[in-house]
Amino acid sequence: MAALFVLGIIMATIINLDNIVAGLESKVEVTVYLKKGTTQGDIETVYNRINSWEGIVEVEFISKEEALENWRKEMGSKSYLLDGYNEENNPLPDTFRIKVERPEYVENIVTNARKLSAVDQVRYSADVVRAIMSIAGTTRLIGLSIVVLLSVMSVIIINNTIKLTVYSRRREINIMKYIGATDWYIRWPFLIEGMVLGLFGAVLAGGAVAGLYAILLEKANDMESILSIFGLLPMKDIMYPVLLVFALIGCLIGISASMLSIRKHLKV
Repeated sequence: MAALFVLGIIMATIINLDNIVAGLESKVEVTVYLKKGTTQGDIETVYNRINSWEGIVEVEFISKEEALENWRKEMGSKSYLLDGYNEENNPLPDTFRIKVERPEYVENIVTNARKLSAVDQVRYSADVVRAIMSIAGTTRLIGLSIVVLLSVMSVIIINNTIKLTVYSRRREINIMKYIGATDWYIRWPFLIEGMVLGLFGAVLAGGAVAGLYAILLEKANDMESILSIFGLLPMKDIMYPVLLVFALIGCLIGISASMLSIRKHLKV
């Protein structure tokens, strides 16, 4: 239970960090400016081409009239400075704002967009894209390494615990063997016990992780708490993968450790 509890806390942390990183990745945008005099047919062609590329989440078309109106709103009290612009002398181009699924798709999207005849310029922040890719890769690598390390430690702890349980009953095993009990007749109770102990530890650890995570969620919903700045995932998104890993580690290691530990005591 203690080993799985520590593993569960780290898993919950890593899953939330991965969600934050995925949120950063989804905010990557590419802006495509169209040439002046572009027809409606050209706009539809560009729109369809962009939607056919890999890694596209959303394509938003912003007409030059809409862009000018948005500019006026952004200027606020100084919007009067734009009073001289109208539909005839609007300096802004028609624009496509592209939301990209992941930063690694950006380079291909930019390259393909620049090849379109109706496109004038393509803008994106290369430094931001590289920074997000670096953060995402590092976070996931470190998280995976920690989870693997703790999983191995949990396996070793559970394995040693089961071995001690079997070792304490070695005399009973020898006596049963001497009076003619078959190997599988002796094995089955230990296998079932190992599975039950593993599953019981997984349930207890899962309950402890769920209780602690519920407290953190409550704190995160409190605007006065420092945890409110983190968008923690709901309970079900955390507990499903955690409980699945707990059940697999607990039951499988309980059974395999019992199997391996009892094998040498059957040789009498």
